Amino acid sequence: MNKVAILSSDALEDRKPQHALVADVDLVAVRFDDEIAVFYGRCLHRGALMSDGYVSGNSLICGVHYWDYRMDTGVSEYNNAEALPKFSAVGKKTAKILGG
Repeated sequence: MNKVAILSSDALEDRKPQHALVADVDLVAVRFDDEIAVFYGRCLHRGALMSDGYVSGNSLICGVHYWDYRMDTGVSEYNNAEALPKFSAVGKKTAKILGG
C-alpha cells in the first residue's frame, strides 16, 4: 500500500481530532501524547465525521451519539464487532503524517 502525506503533524494538537480527505475518503488523525493515530473518518454507527468528536481517556468519541473507539485498536466498546479501520501513521512533531 502506498504512503500518502495527509497533513503536517506540527498542526496537530494533542487529543484534538483533525479531519483529512484523501481520494474522497474521510480520515481522522489524532495526536495522543507522542503517538499519532489515523483512522477511517466516519463513525460506523451513523456516519458522522469523527473529527467532530473528541478524545476521552483512551478512546476517540463520536460527537453525535458518543460511540467510542479505542485509540490503540479502533474497536468500539459499545459493539466489539465494530472497529474503525486504522492506518499506519509515520511522523513526529514536524514530519508529515503518512497514512496508507
